[in-house]
Amino acid sequence: MRRFVWSLKRELWENPWVWRAPAGIAAVVLVGFVAWAPGKLPTQVAALASVLTAHSNNHLREPYEIVSGVMMGIGLLLAVIYCVDALYGERRDRSVLLWKSLPVSDLETVLAKLSIPTVVLPAIVWVTTVALQLAMLLVSTAVLAAHGQGAAVVWSSSRVLADAGPLLYHLVALHGIATSPIYAWILLVSARAPRAPLAWAILPPVAIGVLEKVALGTTRFAGLVVGRLGGGGAPSTATAASGSGGMMRLMDPTLAGLIAAPAFWLGLVVAAVFVFGAVRLRRSAQPA
Repeated sequence: MRRFVWSLKRELWENPWVWRAPAGIAAVVLVGFVAWAPGKLPTQVAALASVLTAHSNNHLREPYEIVSGVMMGIGLLLAVIYCVDALYGERRDRSVLLWKSLPVSDLETVLAKLSIPTVVLPAIVWVTTVALQLAMLLVSTAVLAAHGQGAAVVWSSSRVLADAGPLLYHLVALHGIATSPIYAWILLVSARAPRAPLAWAILPPVAIGVLEKVALGTTRFAGLVVGRLGGGGAPSTATAASGSGGMMRLMDPTLAGLIAAPAFWLGLVVAAVFVFGAVRLRRSAQPA
């Protein structure tokens, strides 16, 4: 366990952008909100104060929903970028020879690398998102106080604290663990690709999807891959969502439903096969 924790620390030390990028994006979004709020928010709250309906609540919640969706997308993009370079990068810079000389097995190394997109990065995105939304609420409170208005309606409409738990579940369980077959596939390609690992990771699934469409006229494989990347979890229990953020999380499968879905466990088996392949390839890896 100590070696595994050390391996995780090593990944974060070698790839500081895993946590710096979400923090940087959140800072940019907060600056944009600070510039937007003084001119728009007091007018919105004043207009909605007399007639507060479910629609007006959704209108006030919209910035927080957008922030949640943007940070989810950023987390997914960073996870894919990390996996593409995880095993290819150490072959490219020849550091694989150094790391293989240490008393850490190839299995521990690959599992540590898989833990970054499935557990660590979703947790980082969750902390960053909740902190950003709370900062937005504080900015809203200050802006409304400067205009002599109360911020109670904004705090109640945003539902930041109420949605924090469902958001964590969505990010870790669906964007992380349920999407592990895709991340494991990219790691497998990263362990073997001679050049351009992203192209090698994308082309085979695209070819399978095109072949299925031409031969059978269906798009089940493409829907499966896109659904996993979108945080759909198990296709048999997840419901397609029309929005992002809180609305999308309300339509997530429950934890019991996710665990009971055969597709979820089949995905984990596929991920285990890809991990086994990545371990075998890394064991005989040579500098690229």
